[in-house]
Amino acid sequence: MDWRDRQGESIRVWGLACLAATRLVMADSASERSRPCQVAGPQEAKSLADMLYEKREYQRAGECYEAAGDPSRAQLAFLKAVAPNSEATARRLKEQQGVAKLLEAQVQQAFHRRQP
Repeated sequence: MDWRDRQGESIRVWGLACLAATRLVMADSASERSRPCQVAGPQEAKSLADMLYEKREYQRAGECYEAAGDPSRAQLAFLKAVAPNSEATARRLKEQQGVAKLLEAQVQQAFHRRQP
């Protein structure tokens, strides 16, 4: 393998690493977006919020409680949403660390092959 082949392989590995990092960042921001409570009025928002709260969809319930003008229930729902979101974030972080370690190993391997 000559130096041009090794250099090309190194560039491909770096490109893949950059692409993977970008996808991870974009996946986090897209997955965390929630839909606002879209209802006709406060009474409908409260009914929907109660139903969502019972289904343990706390983030959306909090948004609907806010739309209904009930900030204390909204805060309670948002607080309940924090624990599951934190667990999901920790899980995604662990997965991302695994991907990063794999990419680091590939980059190191590519550079070691490059040395004569």
